[in-house]
Amino acid sequence: MKSVRSVYIHSNDSKVTRATLPVLREKLLAAGIEILPDPKQRPDMMICVGGDGTFLRLLRYQNFPDVPVVGINTGHLGFFQEFMHDELDLCIKCISEGDYSLQSHRPLRVRVWQKNQSMITYYGINDIVVRKNASSIVHLKINIDRSFVEKFSGDGVLISSPAGSTAYNYSVGGAIVDPRVEVLQLAPIAPMNTASYRSFTSSVLLPPDNTITIYPEYKFIDKMLVIVDGAEYQMTNMEKLQVDLADRRIRVVRRSEYDFWTNVKEKFF
Repeated sequence: MKSVRSVYIHSNDSKVTRATLPVLREKLLAAGIEILPDPKQRPDMMICVGGDGTFLRLLRYQNFPDVPVVGINTGHLGFFQEFMHDELDLCIKCISEGDYSLQSHRPLRVRVWQKNQSMITYYGINDIVVRKNASSIVHLKINIDRSFVEKFSGDGVLISSPAGSTAYNYSVGGAIVDPRVEVLQLAPIAPMNTASYRSFTSSVLLPPDNTITIYPEYKFIDKMLVIVDGAEYQMTNMEKLQVDLADRRIRVVRRSEYDFWTNVKEKFF
């Protein structure tokens, strides 16, 4: 891989991060790596210091950049973060010598149509959640491409990428997907199955060229909540929502010997 000679640093404000940043900057400069103050200056790599939430915010703030991103974990799980905060020397050695690999991910694209408003587009690397903006049952008509699949009733639905399969999707019983397999995953959240309502109860895996279209059914409330990688957006009179995989990629820096299933085992089992 390419040897890194310039970086941009994005971080949170945790106590561990504040202690890590000056040491990181000193070591980068000692290794001859320039620290750029603005990501528009096109650094060779972005460094994210924090947890997974900080990593997701960096992607969102920088509009899912094509510049490789390496994570230094000062948080908890750190599934995207490849190095711990006490592995700064190893991290700098890997990126300065080009001794790393790149894990490629296609973000999710969600497009929302509201009555008498322009279409809104959001991107997320992990997942999209569609639910009521209140603690009540949501009724959704779900299409996959041109085919009507079902009328879902329950707390909501979650659409995840392979990168997000180990996040909220895993908590609701969805499948863990190796990121080398490009799929969309549609998972129910607390589905209802009674004499009156029938909903799918397991996640569904779809090819990467499929589009999921959701039409909400309103009876007593006209507001929906669309959650993109944890960021909440309230929608009024939403007519439909479409989710597919975007025609762009983000690249996550991994060690040369990185193995996805070893990472899953260490983080979850």
